Amino acid sequence: MDSQKASAPAMTLPMCKWLSTERADDYLVAWSESREWRQCDFRQDVLSLLTHISATSHTRWALCFEDNYSFAVSLLAVLYSGNTPVLPGHFRPAVLAEQRDEFDALITDLDLTIDCPVLRLPCSVDQPLTVLPNWPENPALHLFTSGSTGKPQKIIKPITCLELESQWLSARWGDQFADAHFVATVAPHHMYGLSFAFMLPLSLGRPFATKSVEYHEQLQSLASKNTLVLTSSPAFLKRLDPALEPTHCRHVFSAGGPLSNEAALLVENVCGCLPTEIYGTSESGIIAFRTQHQPDEAWTLFENIRFSSCADGNISLISPLIPQPEGMILSDKIQLLPTGQRQFVLLGRKDRIVKIAEQRISLTEIEQRLCALDLLSDASVLTLEKQGRLYIAAVLVLSHGGEHLLQAQGQAALLGQIRLTLHQWLSPVSVPRYWRLASAIPLNQQGKRATAELQELFL
Repeated sequence: MDSQKASAPAMTLPMCKWLSTERADDYLVAWSESREWRQCDFRQDVLSLLTHISATSHTRWALCFEDNYSFAVSLLAVLYSGNTPVLPGHFRPAVLAEQRDEFDALITDLDLTIDCPVLRLPCSVDQPLTVLPNWPENPALHLFTSGSTGKPQKIIKPITCLELESQWLSARWGDQFADAHFVATVAPHHMYGLSFAFMLPLSLGRPFATKSVEYHEQLQSLASKNTLVLTSSPAFLKRLDPALEPTHCRHVFSAGGPLSNEAALLVENVCGCLPTEIYGTSESGIIAFRTQHQPDEAWTLFENIRFSSCADGNISLISPLIPQPEGMILSDKIQLLPTGQRQFVLLGRKDRIVKIAEQRISLTEIEQRLCALDLLSDASVLTLEKQGRLYIAAVLVLSHGGEHLLQAQGQAALLGQIRLTLHQWLSPVSVPRYWRLASAIPLNQQGKRATAELQELFL
């Protein structure tokens, strides 16, 4: 399938050279079960879309795609046009409508209905551009992540930071990728997928799968034909079926939350290698990595990254991947180890952002959504741990309208209507699993919500 020959790992190319003649026209860029896209296709598709974009006055283009190749084409076309790609993160119409002031137009392969100009792929033009414009100066993209205030936080990510990440990853693991194909269970619309499933293969000149892997059987089929580098998450990896034939991978990356040692050994048993776990944030990019040769292995910082202890006891991250020279305070509790200050262990979250099924979820946002409902006058959201798994729970104080609905139709109908409304904005895993009705949210002597009393409501 692949015209590239196994050889020493290619040096990473900056994004401005992905479409250059340094790569032959028949260089394999992406593939699906039914088709391959070569370098000549990639260049032509970018030029075609660039023609459409250049004919408009829009400057901020939101990208919403299921197909990873179309995402690559669109991202490059928007950048070459001198405009700004915007990665909303969620494709739900209600969320896009709330972020409407962050973009001028939308490029998608989905059937989305939204009040803005929409350019749908695939598209073609009779006379596309034949020459790429000059690469813009200091290009950047915008992406969003949950913030501690509940409102999605915009992050401006310079392309140079993404390229530097790819250089670091290639320097550490590039020898293993010389003849590999990249597949992913995560999409490139969030930072981890953007770095590992998108930037890295294209920077190295390695082909990537256009469709995300959803099931173990799909991964097994792909591995029977190609040497794979898998970019995945604990939610997928811990569901691998050891009863199936082994699925040999050259390398497995995991991020979004720590893997249990049991899950890491399952990956080794099924995929033939222990996974490399990546620790990072959307704001900071990659921070550290580990491979669990033993349970609860410590994390090791990437080169050129260091921690600095602050006077208030917080840990500040100093990294070339962030713009703040003074560093940034992490939302995780970190314990540095006395091994040269390069290793540490994670002790959990400090803020009201939690990770469930590797999704970053703002408890504050869920509370705000609930409190905005006519059926409620107040709400408090917390997490519960049951049988080793984390769940979201909510305590609700009903309004007069909520009390009327409860009396007329019962609690099941009330909660059903609340869940249905929340699904307009929240992912399924963000909708509370457990519910309690209360006359008021319990407060402590400081006037703050009494966490222990809230937890006791679910005992």
